[in-house]
Amino acid sequence: MVVGTAGCTQESETEVSTQTQTTLPTRTPSPYVEQADEFRSFLQQEEISIVELLPQPPANAVELTYVSNEDQYEEVGGEIGTIAGGFFNRVANGWEAERLNAVVMDSPESRFGTWYAKSSWFEEYRDGEISSNELSLKVLNTLSRAEDA
Repeated sequence: MVVGTAGCTQESETEVSTQTQTTLPTRTPSPYVEQADEFRSFLQQEEISIVELLPQPPANAVELTYVSNEDQYEEVGGEIGTIAGGFFNRVANGWEAERLNAVVMDSPESRFGTWYAKSSWFEEYRDGEISSNELSLKVLNTLSRAEDA
């Protein structure tokens, strides 16, 4: 019985030693993630204080949380326009994101409000169905004050 066991052990060692290791290919970021990185760079150039930027490829959504540079709720419109414009620019360049969901903070601990932008609105603008003012109003009309603000 000892010889039988020794033979099995030897056979197992041989099988293990003949297995080849496969190296996995280096992952390249998806175009979706690359566009999100470009969007992040744009926001940083515009001095938007990003708390979190999460591209959600399966849902084709982008979740952005940022601290506003504005002090008053009524003053965030220009900032929203800048951020939405950056999002629409990425969509124009092939980003397949369907929606940008933004959470505006007035400090890193305090939620100020929320707003969103849809790529379908930009497509309506690009197709001449709505004006740039109408596009801006669609986005601004989504702004809602946070319950705790």
